[in-house]
Amino acid sequence: MEGHVLFKPLPSRLNERQIEIVNEIRKHSAVRVSELSKLFNVSEETIRRDFERLESHDLLTRTHGGAILPNLQTSTEIPVIKRKEKNISEKKKIAYKAAGFVDDGDVIAIDASTTTLMMVKYLKGKHITVVTNSILVTLELSTETNMKVMLVGGYLAQESMSLVGDFAQRVIQNYHVDKFFYSCMGIDKDRGVSEIDESQAIIKNQFIDICAEQFLLLDHSKFGIKSLVKLIDIEDVDHIIADNQITRNQLKELEQSGVKVHEVV
Repeated sequence: MEGHVLFKPLPSRLNERQIEIVNEIRKHSAVRVSELSKLFNVSEETIRRDFERLESHDLLTRTHGGAILPNLQTSTEIPVIKRKEKNISEKKKIAYKAAGFVDDGDVIAIDASTTTLMMVKYLKGKHITVVTNSILVTLELSTETNMKVMLVGGYLAQESMSLVGDFAQRVIQNYHVDKFFYSCMGIDKDRGVSEIDESQAIIKNQFIDICAEQFLLLDHSKFGIKSLVKLIDIEDVDHIIADNQITRNQLKELEQSGVKVHEVV
């Protein structure tokens, strides 16, 4: 965002901490109450009062547990149709590579991201079981007679056409899967893997907890991005499948964390 976004001037009546909070959110697009509380050594209630004041000046939008830039979606998810339009060529290559890690007999989990939705097109014909919270993934595989497809129940998140909430979490925790394929909003060497939507993050963490092996699918635009809700540290990721536009430094950082990186050409 640096160098390309013009932010509105700050009101003169903000205190030093509130100015720093604005700087943090402009740098990272999203912040958490708990993290700012530790950063500034004040109570979470103090941070919430700061948020309230900053929101009154249209400097942020409060969310559950944090805040985001005012021009971001307050629903915290980018509608799936818009997400499909971004980096399509790279996502198709990543999706094809990811499908190659699925073997007949596997039980796999798939999240509600656009890259994994592309991936399922390359799974057709395989004898596998698919567990997902994505309605679109389920529809894509609905005619596959070789597959068993399990859609977890829950509340409808319209932006991503997926199911979330307590019921979905309880269903997932009773399963075990061989491999989990998912994407995220961003990955950063310090913050780790993060999401902007808390309900989706919770579902992804549930799948991470029940899988034997996880595959994170990322195009280059996700690197260096810190989003609202942290999923896991980079060193806890088993595999990353990425396009070849990631930098050598980014690749080196991932490999030093012990992650197996699979680049697509």
